[in-house]
Amino acid sequence: MVMKEVSVLISGGGSVGLSLAAELGWRNIDCMIIEQSEGLNNHPRANAVANRTMEYYRRWGIDKEITEAGIPPDHPADYYWVSSLHGRQLHRISLPPFKKIREVKDTGGYVKEEHTWSPYLKTITGQNEVEQVILNYIYSLSNIDMKFDHELKNFDQDSNGVICKVKNIKTGKIEDIKSKYLIACDGGKSMVREKLNIGLTGRADMAKFVSIYFKAPDFMKCHKFGTANIFFPLHKDYAGFLLNWDGGTTFTYHLMLKPGQSWTEINAKNSIEAVLGKSTNIEILSIQPWSAHALVADKYHDNRVIMVGDAVHLFTPTGGFGMNTGVSDAIDIAWKIQAMVEGWGGNKLIDSYFEERRPIGIRNTKEAADCFDQLNSVMVHGDILDEESERADKLRYELSLNLKEQDKLIASSGTLLGYRYNNSSIIIPDGTKETLDNPRKYIPTARPGHRAPHIWLEEGVSIYDKFGKNFTLLVISNAIGNANVLISEAKNIGIPIKLLQINDQDVLNLYKNKYVIIRPDLMVAWRSDSIPNKPIDILNKITGVI
Repeated sequence: MVMKEVSVLISGGGSVGLSLAAELGWRNIDCMIIEQSEGLNNHPRANAVANRTMEYYRRWGIDKEITEAGIPPDHPADYYWVSSLHGRQLHRISLPPFKKIREVKDTGGYVKEEHTWSPYLKTITGQNEVEQVILNYIYSLSNIDMKFDHELKNFDQDSNGVICKVKNIKTGKIEDIKSKYLIACDGGKSMVREKLNIGLTGRADMAKFVSIYFKAPDFMKCHKFGTANIFFPLHKDYAGFLLNWDGGTTFTYHLMLKPGQSWTEINAKNSIEAVLGKSTNIEILSIQPWSAHALVADKYHDNRVIMVGDAVHLFTPTGGFGMNTGVSDAIDIAWKIQAMVEGWGGNKLIDSYFEERRPIGIRNTKEAADCFDQLNSVMVHGDILDEESERADKLRYELSLNLKEQDKLIASSGTLLGYRYNNSSIIIPDGTKETLDNPRKYIPTARPGHRAPHIWLEEGVSIYDKFGKNFTLLVISNAIGNANVLISEAKNIGIPIKLLQINDQDVLNLYKNKYVIIRPDLMVAWRSDSIPNKPIDILNKITGVI
């Protein structure tokens, strides 16, 4: 029998595996996804799709569908820190509804500024809904083979590719499939990572939770607070957070377990009614346990076997960084795989994935852990939170000050947009000073190694909409100069690149230099006010030819 061959085999069909497949398919690289479950996980886990992630999804044309699948865009974007839902409000953040932000002429402060940083804010849509939208997109692509009920049992690699043993769970049949690359998106207990004997570094088992997905039609009538994206009950008996999935009838209650307590001991309905303080009609949809970690793999790849997402970093969800960091991993490796399959990638290009993404894995897991530690530190009090006394007034005042300092849990665009690849071998530094890496505040910059900054060119048109699928040489000037020399040189050696000329002073003020090379993953590779007569060194460097 002739062995089945595919350019890329992806093990794991969660949000990161699906996003990777969609990006590869969009890039005209054939791939197969195998997922051992019989279908998508209907239990919503992550609730925030980062603005950066939405910028990627925008390119496939699914951003609007994801936005409409979540919290209604005219829904108040409120966040409450309460003793319980039958207790007191201790802190609140109230942002304008997503639909209204661009209509508000003077929102002031953080919201007004943040909306200039990206075409999106955080999009509040359940991970289950996001995965369904991506899966529908994948089914529209003829070069992706999606296989549920299939499991990777073993693999062996050589210099030419990887032979994977894939089991059909329904029939028990094991088939050999040859791929140029195997990419593991198989989660925190990654079989691939364990077979490669790659360790994890960081903090394990920071806390254990049970996630209760439920529907309660009268939920909003059972408490005095308004609708919210998230409620944070701080009383130690109810400690955790409730995520809203619609107008206020469907939620997930992430209840923190006490030391030594098993999630199987938890009575889901009783727990919801306890935090509400009254009985109501509740339908339990599903229950799943999870643990909070801050762990990062010591290696991200072994030759042609590459790991992405939870296979290389395990998060606490505070801040909403886990899935979004994984999607950025996927976008980073996808164009590099494309380059290798198509023959224009250099011998060090795949190595740059580890150079670029592991420092971000460490940065983001630490930031999520810090958000968790700060939140956990205020979830230690009991009935005093609702007490009428001087000592209770003093505690509540101190908590309110503390909680104001925890706004980065919600306002985290600095973390989501401000990452940078300082030590990448495929970035050409320009000697400019690094911008501050602040979790709350993103500082737009086109410094090489940073995200190409967004700017609206006209109503509804971002500069991102003008970039090419692969490399883009952005010329911010009337004069082309040596741009055509670079484009011609790139074409001679097979590097796909688009020439984009925009003569706009606002764009020049933002990007600082007349010539900027934007990578396929919307990161800046190089910038200057001049292009050398022989730009081959630039092209070799940014494609990993060393």
